[in-house]
Amino acid sequence: MLSTIATAALINFLILPVTYHESEPAYTKNKIENYDVITISQSGSLFYSVTNQIIESAKNLESNLTFIGRANVGLESVQSTDGVNKLSSLENYLYNISLKTIESSSVNYFYDDEVAQVIKNNKLVVSTLTAERYGLTVNDKVNLIGMNSVPLELEVGMIIKDSELGWFEGVVNKEVGYKLGIFRNIQAIIWDSKISENHFIELHKNIKYKRVKFTYKKSTPNKNWVLPTALVKEMFGDFQIKERDGTWITTEPSWREENIQVKRMPILGNTRCHRLMWEPLEGALNQVLEEGLAETLSVQDFKKSGGCYAPRRINRFDSGGSISRHAWGIAIDINTKSSYHPRVVEIFNSWGFAWGGTWTSPDEMHFELRDLSASISKTSS
Repeated sequence: MLSTIATAALINFLILPVTYHESEPAYTKNKIENYDVITISQSGSLFYSVTNQIIESAKNLESNLTFIGRANVGLESVQSTDGVNKLSSLENYLYNISLKTIESSSVNYFYDDEVAQVIKNNKLVVSTLTAERYGLTVNDKVNLIGMNSVPLELEVGMIIKDSELGWFEGVVNKEVGYKLGIFRNIQAIIWDSKISENHFIELHKNIKYKRVKFTYKKSTPNKNWVLPTALVKEMFGDFQIKERDGTWITTEPSWREENIQVKRMPILGNTRCHRLMWEPLEGALNQVLEEGLAETLSVQDFKKSGGCYAPRRINRFDSGGSISRHAWGIAIDINTKSSYHPRVVEIFNSWGFAWGGTWTSPDEMHFELRDLSASISKTSS
């Protein structure tokens, strides 16, 4: 019976085997990269029931455990140490930034000691691209509006590379996150000096909701990965937003006027998108047409409920106030009521689009632009 459960767990979670050798050096018990790691996630945020079951599993295994949170908050203004106003949003508008939250008790495992201490001191650590975008320097006072609509002033304690920050725009400890209304956890991370079959048996036994994703640190990345928000802003521009009804938003008029256009596309007809979408989208659609697959795309669905530019938050699950890529006009939904022909997916992939059908929360109607070099290469060849 036990071997049956173990086999099912390993098959269901697609975990790669771990091998060890006597000659391997001893672990340094202070940084996450020196451990075997399992990351647990699901669509949106972890259910409370799943969270409790993960806690029970880690306790039984006597393994380390922490939870990572994430949500989008509003950036209203920035002041320098001498009180000079460096940045202000328009009236009734806010910039939108993605914050990561981490438990103070485990932060030293994930960041250098200096960075960890800044986070423990209730200060904000921001990424390099974010600091450049908003003119931030260390000791600036950043005025944020949380998910709970409560304002909070934070001091910028450090600026580090985006890759070191994990491609979030900023990170704070959980206590600060709670003040900003960030209670959701997007990941649980379990680590130990050796991850064995017992870990997966225990997790499989305790976690009742089976649509969770287990990622071992050597797992193959999803080929349909998408750009982090910082790079989306870098490539397609940043805008302030004004709330409309909790889902729909109004994007900053000057950005919208500069970037959102209407153009007639093959197969689909008139389409409203970001100006940088035209070349890859037209290239993909023309190739679909040339390969005789135009009839597999539902123009009727596209016109009724699909589209490209749609300024809104992601509302398919608890997404922490994330802004949809449709708000940038760099995503397109065509077959909203049916799947795509596999060759259509391959064509869009080749023109620089990620497909949502393989995500943790599948979005089979969705193509999202992530790479402009693909269309540059194709059109120049």
